[in-house]
Amino acid sequence: MSFPIIINSTNNTSPNTFKVNLANTTDLSNYDVSIGSCFIYNSWYNINASPLNNNKYTLTIPTSSTSATVNITIPDGSYNISDLNNQLQYTLIAAGYYIFNTTSLVNTFYASFVLSPTSYAVQFITTPMPTSLPSGYTSGGMTFPGSANQHYQITIASTNNFKDIIGFTAGTYPTVPTNSGTQTKTSDVAPNVNPISAIQIRLSCIYNPFSSNSQLLHVFTNDGTSIGELINASPIQLQFIPCIGNHKELVLTFYDQNGNILNLLDINLVIKLVFQKK
Repeated sequence: MSFPIIINSTNNTSPNTFKVNLANTTDLSNYDVSIGSCFIYNSWYNINASPLNNNKYTLTIPTSSTSATVNITIPDGSYNISDLNNQLQYTLIAAGYYIFNTTSLVNTFYASFVLSPTSYAVQFITTPMPTSLPSGYTSGGMTFPGSANQHYQITIASTNNFKDIIGFTAGTYPTVPTNSGTQTKTSDVAPNVNPISAIQIRLSCIYNPFSSNSQLLHVFTNDGTSIGELINASPIQLQFIPCIGNHKELVLTFYDQNGNILNLLDINLVIKLVFQKK
């Protein structure tokens, strides 16, 4: 005989926590539990300030006298490399570091992020800045370097995990601002654009003596879904885990593969827990 319990949005208490109150305090030591069904939306950030700490880098931009430093903080969100490039352009526009073609109505930027699918890499590409405003353009307010062949530089800190997103070793690229022609920095290691590769579900009433993560109930991936799409994370067959102790409530929580708290943006989920007597 089995006993199902449904968890849904009405049980949500925090971005990663759901609680179910039982009718009575119940000794669950004689029960095992499994995920029966799990339907959840792909709704977690791949870039945020905490806990991923992968949202910052710095640009150094040559100017007429010396250089300007632009510290970029990426707002918490779900990004691909194209999105990161758009966010870079947005920052440059806001700071005035662009020129605008009055005929084609197109902005020109001197740095960009580009995905290279063939080499499984991210490229940071810079082009030399002009020493004065070209004919037919207006400026967003930037000043131009006094000498030719000056490039933007990106600095990736060792203390921030943005380096993992684009696969760069911590450092400054290009290493010096003066370079002839287009400069391309390519990922040193495979970029990890989506650092959340798997999701852990933990349940407060279970105990696995073989694991340091003794409350682990289920693990699943995003199953190839994009942000906002529904994931069917139901197991192929029930996988029962022993329970322990007396409980008045059950607490179900979500973490990433490394044990970091996984904050869900969309709490509209349905999970069926199945209890059975040993």
